[in-house]
Amino acid sequence: MTSTNRFANRLLIFVCGLVLFAVGSAAAAAVLVPGIRDVWKDTGAQVTDQTGSLLEQTRLAGLEVSWILIAVVALLVIAIVVLIVFIARHGHGHTSRAVTDSSGEHGTTIVESSVAEQALQDALDGHSEFVASHVSTYAVRRTPVLKVSITCRRGVSPKDAAAIVESKLLALDGLLGRELPALIQVSGGFRARVGKTTRLQ
Repeated sequence: MTSTNRFANRLLIFVCGLVLFAVGSAAAAAVLVPGIRDVWKDTGAQVTDQTGSLLEQTRLAGLEVSWILIAVVALLVIAIVVLIVFIARHGHGHTSRAVTDSSGEHGTTIVESSVAEQALQDALDGHSEFVASHVSTYAVRRTPVLKVSITCRRGVSPKDAAAIVESKLLALDGLLGRELPALIQVSGGFRARVGKTTRLQ
């Protein structure tokens, strides 16, 4: 229900973590391992000299700077822009309004999504059939839609769990005076398997 691809999120996090781990491991090895430290000292001067020579050979006419440095700066700027776009897109689709009603004669009635989410969350927290639950609101084709995610304990029927959520949604509809579209996501998982078995009464 979001425009952010979950696989892309995890891939980017994995790649960044892998790069940071590799850099950190190399730095630690260069400091702590005598053999690697000696090699680093010997090759460091050579690398510095070769880099300086390369930058001298690639200077642009009329400028005191190498085109390689310009290319590196351009790549860094592009990377920063991509990260900013990625951060801006993350979580896109959430909406802060659950109800907007302008049909009345005395103005517009607005119900914040946090009100509906908290009311539904409080109702679900009282059920021991669930290990965890989370309520959020998204805008789907400009229509607020509640997403209710629940993790059931072992032994709880997904059908019965969905029925509990449905009853709470109906109560919320009665409170708001209108029916809100909702998506119910029922799942299990490690926490559900190790949790205490609870059966519906």
